[in-house]
Amino acid sequence: MGHEPQMSPAEIARLQARLAELEELVRALQMGEADALVIDGPRGPLIYTLRGAEHPYRVLVETMNEGALTLLADGTILYCNSKFAEMAGLPQDQLTGRSLLDLVAPADRLLCAELLSAGAAGSSKGPITLQAVDGSQRPAQISLRALRDETEANMCAVVTDLSGPQAVAAQLRAALAEKELLLREVHHRVKNNLQIVSSLLRLQAENISDERVSAAVQDSQNRIRALALVHEQLYRSESLAHIDIGEYLQNIATSVWRSLSVRGSPIRLASEVSHGISINIDQAIALGLIVTELVSNSVKHAFPHSAKDGVISLRLHKEGDALRVEVADNGVGMPPTVNTGGGSLGMQLVQGLCRQIGATLQFGAGPGTTVVIRAPIGKADAG
Repeated sequence: MGHEPQMSPAEIARLQARLAELEELVRALQMGEADALVIDGPRGPLIYTLRGAEHPYRVLVETMNEGALTLLADGTILYCNSKFAEMAGLPQDQLTGRSLLDLVAPADRLLCAELLSAGAAGSSKGPITLQAVDGSQRPAQISLRALRDETEANMCAVVTDLSGPQAVAAQLRAALAEKELLLREVHHRVKNNLQIVSSLLRLQAENISDERVSAAVQDSQNRIRALALVHEQLYRSESLAHIDIGEYLQNIATSVWRSLSVRGSPIRLASEVSHGISINIDQAIALGLIVTELVSNSVKHAFPHSAKDGVISLRLHKEGDALRVEVADNGVGMPPTVNTGGGSLGMQLVQGLCRQIGATLQFGAGPGTTVVIRAPIGKADAG
């Protein structure tokens, strides 16, 4: 074994003095007696004021909008800021030494205990319900993280009050539900009123001896029924702003065909429509009135002599960003004056409604009559 170098009595005395100095420094730090540290740096001695180093962090914690705590592993509160004291309904000094679990609603205490256990082992986060001393409750979110090198506290926690945003959201949802309920009731009442008007027109038509006047009243009745069906479908649907145009036009065509066909008539109605295409109410009403007029014209005029094998067809599907609606029959065809803007009041109404919604109107070649409407639909209406 080699000889270890021997220290001189002067070196031993210097090291003992240095050790005593460090021990005194540690004691002073532990007792809070040290106000500053002087540390040699590359540019000379640096003075660190302990009180000054702590002050910004304490101000930050006290002014933050979340509750801040330091805790033991069992949830005992060692420190809390003023925000958490406000949430708990107690002064800060009365919260020190209490268990966080005592400030949580009974239904959430088991969950909070699990969060504390996980937080002491590393970190955890979850929803809890705080219960103040007056019994009032508020939803909150707690985030916990372990403090590895602390001699006293095992973890720190941040508690976020969720009662404000949740209360506002709940009020908005309640207001929206109320408005939807009122709007549905409006649609329901409008539908009922239109049905009453339609029934009155039907009774009036039955008492009119002039067939032309009776037919005009019946046409008005069908138009009003088309409007009533819009409100009925909106009342039953999830959306109060859009309507499934396939279902709506199919119902319109069936209603008009049944109301105008003579009992036992061989005229058939064939529908081939795509469902799930939603459009706004204005477009739906216009297309409903258009289909009402076209189906009505086919029933009344397409088969003047014999309706044997007579078929009226309704087709609807999407073509890119447009809706294609086709009403056709295998009857005698339509007079050429209709293509030039003439024709009955019903066809003039069809042309005016097409212009109103920016749709194009096209008449197909015979045999029979084919009318094609292409209406633009926006992305929000495409369904």
